[in-house]
Amino acid sequence: MKRLFLISIILLTAIWLSAQVQNPGTDAIFRPSELAIIRLTLTPQDKALLLDPANVNSEKYLPAIFQMTNSQLDTILEKKVGIRLRGNSSRLHEKKPFKIDFREFGGKKFYNHKKFNLKPNVNDPTQVREPLSLLYFREMNVPAARTFPLRLYINDEYMGVYINVEQLDDEFLKLRYGNDKGFLYKCSFGANLLDDGQIQNAELYESEINKSKDTRAELEHFVNVLNNTPARSFVTEIEKVFNVDLYLRQLAVEAMLGHWDGYSYNMNNYYLFYNGNSGLFEYFPYDADNTWGIDWLGRDWAKRDLTKWPREQIPLPLTKRLLNIPDFKRQYEAYLKQLLDEYFNASFLVTLLNSYKSILDQAVKEDTYFGKAFGFTHADFLTSFETRLNNNHVRYGLKEFLEVRRRYAFQQVQALIPEDNRVASLYPNPSNQPFVYYSTSEIFTEPQVYNSTGIRMPVTVSTTDDQRIKISLPDYAGAGLYYLMIDGKVLRWAYY
Repeated sequence: MKRLFLISIILLTAIWLSAQVQNPGTDAIFRPSELAIIRLTLTPQDKALLLDPANVNSEKYLPAIFQMTNSQLDTILEKKVGIRLRGNSSRLHEKKPFKIDFREFGGKKFYNHKKFNLKPNVNDPTQVREPLSLLYFREMNVPAARTFPLRLYINDEYMGVYINVEQLDDEFLKLRYGNDKGFLYKCSFGANLLDDGQIQNAELYESEINKSKDTRAELEHFVNVLNNTPARSFVTEIEKVFNVDLYLRQLAVEAMLGHWDGYSYNMNNYYLFYNGNSGLFEYFPYDADNTWGIDWLGRDWAKRDLTKWPREQIPLPLTKRLLNIPDFKRQYEAYLKQLLDEYFNASFLVTLLNSYKSILDQAVKEDTYFGKAFGFTHADFLTSFETRLNNNHVRYGLKEFLEVRRRYAFQQVQALIPEDNRVASLYPNPSNQPFVYYSTSEIFTEPQVYNSTGIRMPVTVSTTDDQRIKISLPDYAGAGLYYLMIDGKVLRWAYY
């Protein structure tokens, strides 16, 4: 039985690893485990124009000398790059977001990248919510931007800690699909995918590639199928035009991380890619900084019901129609399980957070712009990895959010606990203590407990006065998902 269990783990792991083909890893540019340096040099007049509050809405690129340094390169470009402000409301803060275009003034792509997006993450005292969230999407094999942290200097003035977020464009598609055949739409606030004519609105659905060939006919057809197909044929028809599995993986991450500023709650911040090879639309998330407990709406995102994730008051046909299909809902719940088992747990997250904090610590300490928007201090940076701040919008520390979200996930989604467990073979399950009771006084095989990575854990077994078997983990065991093999059964035990 032990051998069969371990073989099952190996096979499942192999199947999952074989699916990890879409997102590229680290390269000479995107190196998330180190702090790069980018230096931009403008004329004094152009720097003044760039940062002048009177020009906050300007889209004009200004010429700058570009230099980037990390462990793999130290490059000064021969041609000047273009730099301008980017973003929406984020432009209003003193610590500005910037877009760099490598070809604006006659230059070439930089390591095959046309643009950089330098984001200051002023809402987030940890500076890592967006990189962390995008990492989770990529781990679940959802196409999502890569990031790396950096120190930014303009004319030798230290502008502070930034992250560069990969541009979603034809180069993004080529890296993940091998080509850019099709159409790509950047979908902004209000893009609800209703069949009300709004898809012709270029401000809501902005065409990004192959514009001269884009009549939006494919987008119109997708929206028509999504909204107007009768329930009896919806599953068959939607799978002809949309990559449902990819969306359900994305949705599991979105809901687990409290990414309310995407489609399912705020009708915002996503891309639709019409894949010319498959004939299917695919959904990509972006702008994932309002996550991990960041709140501007008076909601507790760590406790929001995962079974009722989409916003109640407004029509959101993509998420709501899919989750109304029992098979799709079970698929969504299976991806929630995978997140909890493999990534959304302390064993995966804590080491990663400690690494992020170490990389950024000194750079944040020296960042005089760090607290300009919300008064954050270096102490807030350190604290907010653990617990919440006395701040209106930072309602959770990262580790705190993990603990609360996991606890509520097991309470909300019964499918996270197998049927055998729900009929009280194990009690309590989920458990907030390192022990569980098995509802029999007689067992015929030695209980064996394995953690989610397949490592056998030493356990203590005793009989209670009420004729149950008590199975206890060792003191050093951490919270997570465990598998109990007993009397020919494999039972899942969630210890949080």
